[in-house]
Amino acid sequence: MKQANNHEKFSENFKQIPKSFIREILNVAGSDKMISFAGGLPNPDYFPIEALKHSAGVVFQNNGVEMLQYAGSRGYLPLRQWIANRYNKKYQLSIQAENIIITNGSQQAIDVIGKMFVNRGDDVLVEKPTYLGGIQALSAYSPRFLETSLNSDGPNIVETGRIFEENDVKLMYAIPNFQNPSGITYSEEKRIKLASLLNDHKVLMLEDDPYNEICFDQKCAKPVYAYAPEQVFWTGSFSKMVAPGLRMGWVVIPDGLSAYFERAKQSVDLHSNNLSQHIIYHFLVNNDIDQHLKTIRNAYARQCALMQQLIERYMPHNVHYTKPRGGMFLWLKLPYKIDAYELVERTMKQNVVFVPGSSFFVSANGQSNIRMNFSNASDDKMEEGIRIMASELKTMIYQSEELLLL
Repeated sequence: MKQANNHEKFSENFKQIPKSFIREILNVAGSDKMISFAGGLPNPDYFPIEALKHSAGVVFQNNGVEMLQYAGSRGYLPLRQWIANRYNKKYQLSIQAENIIITNGSQQAIDVIGKMFVNRGDDVLVEKPTYLGGIQALSAYSPRFLETSLNSDGPNIVETGRIFEENDVKLMYAIPNFQNPSGITYSEEKRIKLASLLNDHKVLMLEDDPYNEICFDQKCAKPVYAYAPEQVFWTGSFSKMVAPGLRMGWVVIPDGLSAYFERAKQSVDLHSNNLSQHIIYHFLVNNDIDQHLKTIRNAYARQCALMQQLIERYMPHNVHYTKPRGGMFLWLKLPYKIDAYELVERTMKQNVVFVPGSSFFVSANGQSNIRMNFSNASDDKMEEGIRIMASELKTMIYQSEELLLL
């Protein structure tokens, strides 16, 4: 019997989705011997296991039948109200629970919004660099990607405005807080100016904000949503606040669009995990979430500072890196146009892995960049891994200098 070549049947939309170096490398990084700076992994030392175990027991005992049944597509109302109350208090907003829908991680919101608004060939503006998961989700709808440059305080506003003027941008995707992969945070001035552009040009924005609560100095500016609520979908996530395995996030939706988002989400999964929603809600209202978050912030701030110190100690002096005020990532620029893929091939032979920067661009850029996750490695492993990276990098620099002399 002739074997079917089912690969030929893949849709054109599916073919547009790029592979994820990160997800593929996690299969390798799971080895006990591997030192991984690759995945955006929260530190499991701070997962509230006992508190979650207690919450699971209580909700099973009190609401077992309810939480194991089908549920509404918008999500558990008390949980949505908790999110609205927290945002309203933190940022002096007036968000209603009816404008919040629970999603399977904030990643799902990207896909649903792409499904709602992006047709083949539509212009979608992203940061340069941007989150690989965002590229993957939006690529499924075959847009034409445009890029705007990032400065140390956010997007180049003049360039962004020019892109809006010269193109019919349907959607902008951005990560204003501790951007993945760069660690950059938008200044308040940039947020206000970007919101003004969105309002003036009637461009929708997906403000991806999973690191909102991991702010080292706890003085984060208001979201872009606060200045353009009719133009911005604003996502959040419990992955960094509580634990990623719960796969639970949410999106704040502009007035009048919640029912449409709900319809698009129903086509994917009917509703988000009801069990996780009940457990998370019980955990949030019966524990000191702010003390829990303070512990995480302090730990990540220390790990971030340590990684910077180790880069200064071991790496060549002309390796440049960002200095994030929160989140989980540093962004490195290698000297002499050193190829990050060649470097990771070398370091993987010594059980050290990171993500080459080209994974985070929709164009041919980032070959000499590296994203480094600082939240998940122990102090000793972090030092060993950076020392190995530095040693291999110095070898590559020496070899490139030798070639120049030939």
